[in-house]
Amino acid sequence: MKNATAKIAVIMALALAACSPTVVTRGNLISETKFQQVQPKVSTRADVMQYWGPPTTTSSFDPNTWYYIGETTSQKGIYAPEVEKRRMIRVKFDPANNDTVVEVADLDPAEARDIQLVGRQTPAAGKDYTVIQQLIGNLGKYNTDTAK
Repeated sequence: MKNATAKIAVIMALALAACSPTVVTRGNLISETKFQQVQPKVSTRADVMQYWGPPTTTSSFDPNTWYYIGETTSQKGIYAPEVEKRRMIRVKFDPANNDTVVEVADLDPAEARDIQLVGRQTPAAGKDYTVIQQLIGNLGKYNTDTAK
């Protein structure tokens, strides 16, 4: 009886562990405490690097604009992951004033848009062959008898 109870307890523990969600944090999710450490017109680029680390990305057209992007997702079993927390922060620097922080903006993640991929293909010169055509077309083409 004692052995059966232990088996049931192990099975229940495994079942409960299988139901717990998998939580994953991606990017650099800045906490509210860390967010308060960087102040406009007081902090510098070096301070931001010290408090928050390197940026997730920089602006394509302005190297003085940094972005910190992070999110936490949880996934239960085979279901699709759900975003629990997402935060995007933009930091702008003034290079003329010793790289002082000009702006720290907490961007609204709801304004983010997914990029739609284009289904077009770039045409390439040549013919489209199937695998069978390629295999048959190469028969006898290589390794010919050179002893003649």
